[in-house]
Amino acid sequence: MLRVYEAWQSANGLVTAFGLAEQFAEVQKDPDLGPDAKLLYRFEAHTLEEASAIHCLRMGWRPYEPIGESQPCPHCGAQVYPEGSGECWQCGKVS
Repeated sequence: MLRVYEAWQSANGLVTAFGLAEQFAEVQKDPDLGPDAKLLYRFEAHTLEEASAIHCLRMGWRPYEPIGESQPCPHCGAQVYPEGSGECWQCGKVS
């Protein structure tokens, strides 16, 4: 299941926050970002691992490395990272 992720930056450029869009519904109230924070970008991804890889690419950082080793999803067989989010990109279930 695709979910919307966002990256925000504080007005002074010192703080960058990344996560699910719903986490930033009231970004102006976040004391670290402040009321003048700006949205850097928004995109859809199936899992936190996929979203983190996209975020690292867009920020110009080294490639994202998921936590642990991938394993087959117990529900559909697609590769998941159970030590990370455990989210399956194919069936949407959490292992």
